[in-house]
Amino acid sequence: MDSYSSLIALQNDVRKGNIDLPQLTRQYISRIDEYKHLNAFVEVFEDEALSRAAEVQVRLRSGKAGKLAGLIIGIKDLICYKDHKVAAGSHILSEYTSIFSSTVVERLIEADAIIIGRLNCDEFAMGGSNENSWFGPVRNFADQTRVSGGSSGGSAVAVQAGLCMATLGTDTGGSVRQPAAFCGVVGLKPTYGRVSRHGIVAYASSFDQVGPITKSIEDAALILEVIAGADEYDSTASTVPVPGYSQLLARGGKKGSLICLRRSIAKGSTRRSAA
Repeated sequence: MDSYSSLIALQNDVRKGNIDLPQLTRQYISRIDEYKHLNAFVEVFEDEALSRAAEVQVRLRSGKAGKLAGLIIGIKDLICYKDHKVAAGSHILSEYTSIFSSTVVERLIEADAIIIGRLNCDEFAMGGSNENSWFGPVRNFADQTRVSGGSSGGSAVAVQAGLCMATLGTDTGGSVRQPAAFCGVVGLKPTYGRVSRHGIVAYASSFDQVGPITKSIEDAALILEVIAGADEYDSTASTVPVPGYSQLLARGGKKGSLICLRRSIAKGSTRRSAA
């Protein structure tokens, strides 16, 4: 299958007619099924993702698409998505369907991302190996005798194994950064307050942050530009304007750009609205 580590490369190919976005989405769905023994996904939104891909392709080719158009992304199973199940890796919530969408999901949709499914995690995000889920453990794609890291193990393995282009995880004490390191992918925990927590099943509200897991720094920056920012539903979200993180990547090469990105995220989160 065609493999993209850069969203911009995918968007260019879709615009030129070199790739059919619904077909690419089908390929990812087939790969998820092929590697279901990794247990990264707990649910795939197959029909919805394919329909969405067709709509986004039209917008891309007409020049009217959002910043994340064509990004095939999975979300951790404690990020609420209206009319979809969210279980937080627990039997307690295994039949619960969310009645609203989290702010981060709404922003992904507005930016024309394609949400392909929900991803396994330690129960209520309480774990560092993703062995403590009602849905069973997640296996590391590089070596299935090894753990994926956690609690966002499903999110990390999905990117590692090429089951989708990017994912959202949550990080309280390392739950994006640690599994990303275990799986050899990019994982970013934004400074507290940079991204809204509205619609996230909480572990520790004073630490939790949603963060992207990707193949590249460039895609992490693009996703953060979209999901970051003030939110009327979360009084702890920073009111500082969101900078153009992706524009920082032109400075100083890969290493320098990552340092600039980290500094900008921290600087942009030092002032919050009143609680």
